[in-house]
Amino acid sequence: MHPQPQIPLILQVSQLTMQIKSLLESDFSYVEVQGEVSGFTHHNSGHIYFNLKDEHATIACTFFRHNSRNNPIKLQNGDKIIAKGSISVFPPRGTYNLNIIKCVHSGIGDLKVQYEALKKDLEARNYFCKNKPLPKFPKRIILLTSKTSAALQDMIKVASKRFCLCEFILIDTLTQGREAKYSIAKNLAYADRLGADILVLARGGGSIEDLWSFNEMEVLEAIFACKTPVVSAIGHEIDYLLSDYVADVRAPTPSAAMEMILQDKDNLITQLCDMETLLTHKMQAHITHKKSILNHLTQNLEILNPLQKIEQYQAILQTLTHSLKDSIKWFYTQKKYILSQQQERLELAKPTQKLLIMKTDIKTLRAALNAQFMYFIEQKANKQKQLYSDLENTMFHVITRKKAMLTFNLNMSMQHALQQKRLMINNLMDMLHTLDPSKKTQHGFAQILKDNKLIQVCELQNDDIIEIVDPSGIRKARILS
Repeated sequence: MHPQPQIPLILQVSQLTMQIKSLLESDFSYVEVQGEVSGFTHHNSGHIYFNLKDEHATIACTFFRHNSRNNPIKLQNGDKIIAKGSISVFPPRGTYNLNIIKCVHSGIGDLKVQYEALKKDLEARNYFCKNKPLPKFPKRIILLTSKTSAALQDMIKVASKRFCLCEFILIDTLTQGREAKYSIAKNLAYADRLGADILVLARGGGSIEDLWSFNEMEVLEAIFACKTPVVSAIGHEIDYLLSDYVADVRAPTPSAAMEMILQDKDNLITQLCDMETLLTHKMQAHITHKKSILNHLTQNLEILNPLQKIEQYQAILQTLTHSLKDSIKWFYTQKKYILSQQQERLELAKPTQKLLIMKTDIKTLRAALNAQFMYFIEQKANKQKQLYSDLENTMFHVITRKKAMLTFNLNMSMQHALQQKRLMINNLMDMLHTLDPSKKTQHGFAQILKDNKLIQVCELQNDDIIEIVDPSGIRKARILS
């Protein structure tokens, strides 16, 4: 009798997963696995996620924050490490991964060695010297990426929110796989001939193997040969490819590339409004300033107007002319009056005038003398006649005697009077002779000479040496005061 076949137990997926989880986590509670780090991601939460791989297999790894922050090494793609931890199963997905407690370096991965060697060679060949500046407002941008990639959608999304006055051209490009390097190099050369302002080479994140096309020499030479500025926007911020070094600009992500290339329209509008306000304010201030300068110049022009200056100078000249005429008239009147006085004094002090006066006085005196003399003679004659008449009544001898005495006395009186008058005439003649200008140096007058030239007393100064000359001789003298 054959035994009846045993009916297999039908399990639910969750039941099977839990059995696998229990088996794996119990059998692999602690393992040490050696491999190369790829697909490295450092999450905002502090957890680290990456793949550990060798030539034939890959295992997902989780490095929780409380374990990673105490780990002495810093991980990056290409590192060859020994990871220590346990296998964990995630039932909802039916996947397993390695929960790492600690890891240490076991060497550098093959791709990383190749990367470093190629980087050093390119740097020696000056491939990293491209630094053409990006235009602030590009008009045409060429995107080199896969038309189905998430990176393209991210770039379109960012570009739609920023500066829109720009033409975008998409060149569908392979970014992963064996043929990717040829596609990238060919499309770069083609895009460089289209007259664009910027070329953007973009791809989303991935493992070092996924991104390796951007480390290939064909791609790097194509980037280096581009005359158009090239922006390398490959992977995440932590991913550094050789294309980042050869390109003119590196962007951490494709989205960041759009933010770097395109201006924020809201900021531009704000800047334009601010600039408009500032320009209006500056224009108003400038106009006010220029208006003030114009008013000042107008006032200066009125002040400096040649016609007004001429009118002012004419008025001043007229005033000065009247003042000068008045001054000249006053000066002339004053000098005329002084001259008249001086002339009068000169006439009075002139020797010839004095001589005429004295001559007139002499004539007057002579006429008076003659008149008095005639009167005296007449008186005497009358008296004599009277005496004669009286004597006729007296004795002849008395008359004779008296007549003789009277005659004698008359003669004596007449001689005495004539002598007095003659002396007076002689004195007047002496005075007239003394005042004669031609006789100044005679009879008590002297000339004053300085440096053999006649000089007046009013012109002499203290300590002047002078010569006093008269008919009797010459004497030198010094003026004391």
